[in-house]
Amino acid sequence: MSTKRQLKKFVRNTCGALAAEIILARAAFPSIDRKQVHDIVAEIASLQCTALAKISISFDKAPRDFESVVDYRRARKQYFATAYAKLLEDFDGSVNAIVKKMNAALPEDVRQTIKEAAAE
Repeated sequence: MSTKRQLKKFVRNTCGALAAEIILARAAFPSIDRKQVHDIVAEIASLQCTALAKISISFDKAPRDFESVVDYRRARKQYFATAYAKLLEDFDGSVNAIVKKMNAALPEDVRQTIKEAAAE
């Protein structure tokens, strides 16, 4: 991601898609436990809030602390690239954990139905 705005959109879209997926699965298959769906959606909401809060970072250095404007811009760019890479890595790990919980929430009969539908 090259900007905060794009990264925030990515986080919102990903979390929204995850929540919609589990809610639609619950609507399509009533045998999915309602409490598990609620817990997963709450975890997705928490992930979105924490990830968005972490995105709002700033580069604390002032341009006068560097020998030239070029050095300042280079340091700033490196700072944000490193921060965003770490944030995306953590976000990806959390998303994978949530997807595993979503898969675990599906009863075996629902999994079999989904597999059959995908094979067609």
